[in-house]
Amino acid sequence: MEGTHDAALSAMHSAGAASLAASTQPALGLEPLDESGEAEAEAEQRQQPAADSSSAAPGLAALEDGTAATAAALSLPNPDLPVTRSLRMPWAPLLAAEEVKRGLAYYGSGTRLEAVAAKLMAGRPIKIFTLGGSVTKGQGASSPEAAYPSRLFEFITANFPNKGHQLINKGVGATSSGIFAACAEQMVSDDADLIIVELTINEHPDEEYTGKQRQGYEQLLRKLLKLPSRPAVMQVHHYAWWRAEGDGAAAGLFYFPAAEAQLTVMSQYYDIPALSLRSAIFPLLQAGVPGFKANKVLNQNQVTMSGKPIPVAAPEERDQYFYYDRSHPADGGHRVIAELIASLVMRAVEREEGVSCSPSRWAQPRAQPELRELPPPMVPGNADAPTTLCAMQEDFKGVVVESEGFEYKAERPQESTFVGQKWGWTSDTPGAWAELEFDSRRDATKDASHGNWASVYLSHLKSYEGMGTARVACVSGCHCQKTVLDGTWEQQATLMQIHGFKVTQHERCRVRVSVGKKPGAVPQQGHKVTLMAIMVSHYPLRMDTFDRTAEEVAASVTGPTTQAAA
Repeated sequence: MEGTHDAALSAMHSAGAASLAASTQPALGLEPLDESGEAEAEAEQRQQPAADSSSAAPGLAALEDGTAATAAALSLPNPDLPVTRSLRMPWAPLLAAEEVKRGLAYYGSGTRLEAVAAKLMAGRPIKIFTLGGSVTKGQGASSPEAAYPSRLFEFITANFPNKGHQLINKGVGATSSGIFAACAEQMVSDDADLIIVELTINEHPDEEYTGKQRQGYEQLLRKLLKLPSRPAVMQVHHYAWWRAEGDGAAAGLFYFPAAEAQLTVMSQYYDIPALSLRSAIFPLLQAGVPGFKANKVLNQNQVTMSGKPIPVAAPEERDQYFYYDRSHPADGGHRVIAELIASLVMRAVEREEGVSCSPSRWAQPRAQPELRELPPPMVPGNADAPTTLCAMQEDFKGVVVESEGFEYKAERPQESTFVGQKWGWTSDTPGAWAELEFDSRRDATKDASHGNWASVYLSHLKSYEGMGTARVACVSGCHCQKTVLDGTWEQQATLMQIHGFKVTQHERCRVRVSVGKKPGAVPQQGHKVTLMAIMVSHYPLRMDTFDRTAEEVAASVTGPTTQAAA
């Protein structure tokens, strides 16, 4: 790699980085996510009417008039009534039963999900993690509470009340599976019960299974399935009408992107339930059913993938349309996604109650222990890669093994959180240096093959004043092209950004970062360089020009983004 390769990874939304209660893309070489600027999109979406809490009334009224006096009564099985007949959406549902059925792309044995259902039926708390891109982060919703993760949590707490329930939203805008594969162990705790993965829309639209991004996605699923708690993992395939073009169709092409079909094959292989928003609602989008119309969006200045303007809904008709912008659902769309996930929980409860598929009708369950183990990788040669590095905040301090003129300190010591304080290795003296040492091998049990590369993503501070540049070079063990890290830009913001480069694989790869005298792209009075985190991956990490990805990732790794039951 020649010259500077600075790519902005977008950072965990302060709303996502803090509590979800207070608050709840494209791969290199792929087309950028763009939403005509996510900052503008977020400002515009705040103008949406807030989610109408009164919409919960019909569902709750039905409970009070029918099978249960209050939602609290749903926490334990009723001896006179199956739990499944008591389960309801705590709002007026948008999906009909046939649409819910269409949205189930794969259920499988349901073993792990039914274990979660049993836990809920027994009145015990569960811990839910949502991993995904900007849809999971809540983009398009009028508030964090209107986003699908919070809506799902609302369903869980209404039907299975327990103050111990937790929702941890790890949505990071403009990212694909590569970042999650690199940092899965840091993002998801060992006691997870249910993990929802929503990344399809940001994956390469059509790549061979042996491609690096598909291998990275498989590695993410394997890491989640191997967690000690044996969590239930499910895939949610989002569908963006205005990003599905081709074969003469300007939008709404049903079979594009092909990523959904390929990733569903992984569900079939690993016995992971999968939900398809496309399958559930495509006929409604196509027919222009009110609430599901797709020929206009709510946000202004949106364009198709080929650059043509997308019509904008008038204020009086906004509730008729499904999409907030080119990629993200509006409030109603987030509710639909939550309803699909809730339907899987309902199905698992039904199965756990023995209402369907009674084991007594079939052969005895098989006792071979190997059948309970994780199968070998689906993609040939895609061996588990335990040495992938994700070192941020405190974990990054020890990666710097030797330095001269650098100091580990906080950029904003007055802030209340470690993430907000922006700790890192800092110097403003030309000639100062810091050496980072890490294992860049894909497999720690084998010597690295000659010519095999690893991608290094070095997070640093970028600001509008006092910043400088640094030379980045491999000094021992591994080899790499020399590059220049630039901490300068014009915008009035101080954010973590990513400097990406490739190194050869080696057990002790040592990289030196030296503060330079030359100014950056935006000359400033100063030479400050601050290093804050490092990720090493052997799979592509999706990059985007959205400026906050790096901070979102850091906050997702280090900060609790938890919503607890009331």
